[in-house]
Amino acid sequence: AAACLPHPDKVQKGGEDAYFASPQRRAFGVADGVGGWAESGVDPGEYSRCLMRYAYEGMLGGGAPEGEADLHDALMIAARRLHESQLQGGSTALIGQLNGSTVGILNLGDSGAMLLRPALRTPPGSDQPLLFPRVVFRSSDQTHYFNCPYQLGSSSVPIEAPDYVRVRVRTGDIVVAATDGVFDNLFDHQVQAIVARHLGGAWRSGASVEPQLQGLATSIVKQAQRIGQQEDQKDVITPFALAAHSEGLPFRGGKLDDTTVVVGLVCAANGEEDLGEDLESLLPQVHNFIR
Repeated sequence: AAACLPHPDKVQKGGEDAYFASPQRRAFGVADGVGGWAESGVDPGEYSRCLMRYAYEGMLGGGAPEGEADLHDALMIAARRLHESQLQGGSTALIGQLNGSTVGILNLGDSGAMLLRPALRTPPGSDQPLLFPRVVFRSSDQTHYFNCPYQLGSSSVPIEAPDYVRVRVRTGDIVVAATDGVFDNLFDHQVQAIVARHLGGAWRSGASVEPQLQGLATSIVKQAQRIGQQEDQKDVITPFALAAHSEGLPFRGGKLDDTTVVVGLVCAANGEEDLGEDLESLLPQVHNFIR
């Protein structure tokens, strides 16, 4: 499942974030177009959407759907295609794919990914343990300096090396991949609380979690943007504000931005479905490539 809320001033253009999610290919990605390019008359969202589409096509690689993609090659292929197209812009990028018992994640910039696992936890004042999403993995931002993430773009600046990690997963794990508009405004424990609120009932009853994923994704982006709209509120503490203070900068409150998230559930393998060969089968199930 995925959800995207553009910055209120960028709704007409569809925002500057891009995303995709393909259950058949077990692949996902998010990207954040660099807003500074808008000052040059460039649409940052067009660049990020092309980047994600090219990266996804690079992950397909002409191989069987069950094959493991080379995420680094996919991103470099996308960068080369963008360069050849002479499209102007810049973007961060995070792409990932589940293969067997591990998920591979490639991150360039300040989007982020979390792997959450339902585990027993006893709430304060109670002696009854409940299932709560424990953080198994959380990616780290790549920045040159405060609020300047690693990125690829149409300038001649060399691409910094993205981080690549592989994390062992279990059936029932939740993957949350989001742009900085989410993680600048929500602490990890707030994301965990939203996940627990949406999935806790299913975990307790043994019901299917999958029907709850879209509502979960929507709640994450709405809450992130709700906090982002509280700019200059000195009593509102956010990850972005804390990061600013650590650099000696007097920032307060939320940071209004596009908020985009992809939420995935790790499922037991049940065989691959026939994807066919029509155009739609070559697109991820969820994406904003075409507006």
